[in-house]
Amino acid sequence: MNIRDVLAELGHQMGLNVTLNDEGVCRLVFDERFAVDIEASPDNDTVHLYSVLCPVPPENKEPFYERLLAANLFGGDTGGAWFALDGVHGEVVLNRTLKMTDTDYQDFADLLEAFVAHLESWSDKLAGGELNESTDAPAVDRAASDAMSGFIRA
Repeated sequence: MNIRDVLAELGHQMGLNVTLNDEGVCRLVFDERFAVDIEASPDNDTVHLYSVLCPVPPENKEPFYERLLAANLFGGDTGGAWFALDGVHGEVVLNRTLKMTDTDYQDFADLLEAFVAHLESWSDKLAGGELNESTDAPAVDRAASDAMSGFIRA
């Protein structure tokens, strides 16, 4: 489905005018806390969802990055999204890529809702200090471990 049509339907459901700007980007803000950018490729076949999670911490980076990398494994604790470092701005970004040829409106709405839920979960972990704690134990969440139980690694 075309991203412009999906966003028009999303806007209709939300009671807002939701469209891409001239650069092919749309920003939605959820709960006055979570800004999610929706960016379409020039051909509109690929859409990127992304949001800044936080600035890179000035210290204790190793346990911080370890937690994020563990969560990235098979999307186990990120709902299929992944964390990346924006080195230019010194920020950690949660992002996900969608192929619009395989995505209808309901798929998009469900993926967007899950993306925001994971963004909220990781923001709460950050606010609680969980990402900055130094630990000798492996930095794998129980939820990520449970999500990984169906995978076989050779």
